Amino acid sequence: MNPFNTTFMFSFAVRRTLNYDMDYDQRSEALSGPHWKGDGYSISSDKACPATCRVPAKALNIIWGNDPRFWQWIKLSELETRSVGFDEGARLLQVNWIEVTGKLPTAMFNVASTTKYEVYYVMKFQVDAFGWHSVPIKFKVRLNGQETVKNFVLESYKEKHDVWHEICGGEFTVSKNAAGVVEFGMFEVKSEWWKGSVVLAGIKIRPKEG
Repeated sequence: MNPFNTTFMFSFAVRRTLNYDMDYDQRSEALSGPHWKGDGYSISSDKACPATCRVPAKALNIIWGNDPRFWQWIKLSELETRSVGFDEGARLLQVNWIEVTGKLPTAMFNVASTTKYEVYYVMKFQVDAFGWHSVPIKFKVRLNGQETVKNFVLESYKEKHDVWHEICGGEFTVSKNAAGVVEFGMFEVKSEWWKGSVVLAGIKIRPKEG
């Protein structure tokens, strides 16, 4: 199964989470609205570090991200905005199906030579964050058919609650003049555990050091 096939995942999430007296296709069509579709126009380079690409939360596709029972959009304080480079965040209230994905054309990076990049999720865990001890979160990056996967439990980040963390979700390599699309995402779609009380400000993609 292709985890970046959002049409299939949207439909399966609806089928698993809600029980309606209608057939599968009707449910999928009727409930497509609760899922947030990313706005790619807000993607930009970081003014402080032009080699870094900033992808705000609203530029990502978020399952149930348009349903206020599960996610809310919040404004970040001026201090937080200066700190993390984003002025808005997606606050996860509660969900057992987490899927956040995005993609970028490699032409955005305009590298002079082969360069390795890392994908960082800018997140903070609130004092009442829950469910992150139960199962690993899966982070995936795919470029031109090559995919890398990282799995790890995020519970340790709760120890410093209300502090912004940059969580590395994988890496990829861009060659000079190479065309393609890099796709990335975080997933937990297999367990029945509910997770919540975190804020995702966005994703930063920057050259790997060393």
